[in-house]
Amino acid sequence: MCEHLLCFYSMVSNQTALYDNNFPVFLNPFGEADVILFGLEDRRAEGFQCVRDLMTLPLTTLNIVSPTPFQDLPQIRTKYVDWDFHIDVTRFDFDMKGHAYKNLRNRLKQVAARGYHSRRTRDFTSQHAYILSRHMARHTLDVWDYEELLSLERFFREHDHGLMIEAYQDDQLVGFDFVDFVDDDNIMVVPLGIYLDRQLVSDFLMYENLKFARERGCEWVDVGPTCGSDGVRRFKEKWFAKPKFNLHVQTLTLPPKKSEGNDHA
Repeated sequence: MCEHLLCFYSMVSNQTALYDNNFPVFLNPFGEADVILFGLEDRRAEGFQCVRDLMTLPLTTLNIVSPTPFQDLPQIRTKYVDWDFHIDVTRFDFDMKGHAYKNLRNRLKQVAARGYHSRRTRDFTSQHAYILSRHMARHTLDVWDYEELLSLERFFREHDHGLMIEAYQDDQLVGFDFVDFVDDDNIMVVPLGIYLDRQLVSDFLMYENLKFARERGCEWVDVGPTCGSDGVRRFKEKWFAKPKFNLHVQTLTLPPKKSEGNDHA
């Protein structure tokens, strides 16, 4: 998972690193840094030291994502608490039999009536940019999400992994999901979904994602956090996504360093 994040976040950071070969750190030229503290439950002392070391840098803001909160640091604020959701591909019934799948069966019947079909590509075109701009205008997102979305075209230019699963209605592109693979292809991650305001596109693409993951032999599809949205959580749970691990998203505001001046040479 770290390799995927390093590639994706590096698009908006001018420095990336693994602290103690474990925690991804992303620094930008505007005095901000992000640190992802995976595995903190077993290495809390190392994670705390990582944060302490980052606090010595000339930063104004440190964004921390961790499975447990930091409560003993001054000027720290919790933005939200979330769960990262995964779908067990091995247990998903693609025949959708039984009462538990009734809602999905009905929605996919409506999808079929709309004539959606999918393609896979790595070519980011003006059509993708059009849909991306409309998607961003329609949603209020966290600044990290905006940065990721704006860096998507560059990601495909600079990396040879990851692809888009597109949704078409007739010959018109109406949405796409970004997908990638980690942990020796055991997990397919779907960190971004970008759509026009069309009904059931997200349901159609979720089903296409699951079929693609099964085709690739993946056991899990990581559909990411809910970002504090009850609607997003209900959508993911409808597709039998389960919370895999807790995420505390916190922001630490740092005072100016004594050596910092007001001159801008």
